[in-house]
Amino acid sequence: MATVIIKDQSRIGRDVIEVGLLKRTFDEYDVRLIAANDNLDTANGFDIMSIFRDVFNEWFVADTSKKIRAVFKAKAQNGRHSNSVAPYGYKPSAADKFIWDVDEPAAEVVRDIYKMCVSGMGPQYIAKELESRGLKIPQIYKAERDGVTPKHIPKRPDTMWHTSVVVNILSNKEYTGTAVLNRKTTKSYKDHRKYIKPEEEWIIHENAHPAIIDTETWETVQHIRSNRRQVTRTYEKGALEGVIFCLDCGERLYAKRNSRPNKDGSVREYCYYICKNSRTYTDLPTCTSHSIMRSNIEDVVLKDLQWVVKLAKMDERKFAEKLSTASRKESERGFQKAKSELAKVKTRIETLDRIISKIYEDNVEGKISDERFATMLAGYETEQAALRARAVELETIIAETTVQNTNIESFLRRVRSYTEVTELSADLVHEFIDKVLIGEAEYTPARFSHWARGKTQEVRIIYNYLGDVSKIVKEE
Repeated sequence: MATVIIKDQSRIGRDVIEVGLLKRTFDEYDVRLIAANDNLDTANGFDIMSIFRDVFNEWFVADTSKKIRAVFKAKAQNGRHSNSVAPYGYKPSAADKFIWDVDEPAAEVVRDIYKMCVSGMGPQYIAKELESRGLKIPQIYKAERDGVTPKHIPKRPDTMWHTSVVVNILSNKEYTGTAVLNRKTTKSYKDHRKYIKPEEEWIIHENAHPAIIDTETWETVQHIRSNRRQVTRTYEKGALEGVIFCLDCGERLYAKRNSRPNKDGSVREYCYYICKNSRTYTDLPTCTSHSIMRSNIEDVVLKDLQWVVKLAKMDERKFAEKLSTASRKESERGFQKAKSELAKVKTRIETLDRIISKIYEDNVEGKISDERFATMLAGYETEQAALRARAVELETIIAETTVQNTNIESFLRRVRSYTEVTELSADLVHEFIDKVLIGEAEYTPARFSHWARGKTQEVRIIYNYLGDVSKIVKEE
């Protein structure tokens, strides 16, 4: 190749470094470059203005990128989506493609997916259930609904749902009517790979479009998903799997199955929970077994839940007042402690500012050496950085002291939806209970037998929104 003819310099690129390297390569191989509109011809020798034109070409695309990002952010701040692609269950409005309307057939499938998750089914089993119903995957469904050809035709059957699709639906907060905007971006105009921004940079708009899933159900599903349970195919899963934890080490308790012969020769199967850090699960145990029969703990939890629901239904106002008073006492203690510590932290930060200023003056005046100054400055700045981080934590604690009343009302709304609690199920547990903590069993010898032993075991039930209700009510 002897000559390259282009309209102007921007046609070979808008990256100063890459264009410069390309021009150098042309020179090395005696390739003539002609840019007609820029009056550039390398046969006439080096043109200094070509460098400035390359810089301007890159500045232009960088400035355009900056303006486009500003437009996208402004749209997000106004609650408008930057494209017309709606998630499965929604469709672009006929009046405005950036506004979502509920697509009822798909929305009903989304509701079923959430119901199946609340009932204890995992994404893999939900995907198989949807496939067994013959439901089209979202990509194919949307294409058929809109009368277009799918951009990417999957190689698998149209009804074979992938687990990741189910997971995305279960984790998408926009099904609650909340618009989650400014969530994805690219590093720069040079790198088009997308990444998810930190959550604090997201722009959230409540009630931006009709909700398919209520907030309580969405939060319940997130709680279930954050406590993924061990898959055990040999027995039916218990209602408490995924929410039962060791009181001492905090690790999850897993279910195990065993059998025991009866006197008549038959075999009795039973299930029990045991700590993951015990000898059963690891060669280097760091905790004791905390073993408890599944039937026993489920009975304890059911009775406690029945008691709490009955207590709340008898007199909602009195129940709310008790919990509110107890939480205020606890919050007030934490608030005053955090406030006192924050004052000390801020005082120390101000003191360090004065100390740093003083040692700087001493260094300038020659009272301390540069090496000594650098060592002292590094120490003080490290301490100051740690104090500033602690100040942020304390300010967060102080700001969170007013959320309890809202939590109590959310709990009562869930109670009102149940007329009576008669049996324990996975969806009931995840609706009301955050976690169940199991202590180590204590055995006491019986009076007349060396073998017979009495067993006591501490159980703490932590409710969603409320914490340990039993402890609060007893203290009152």
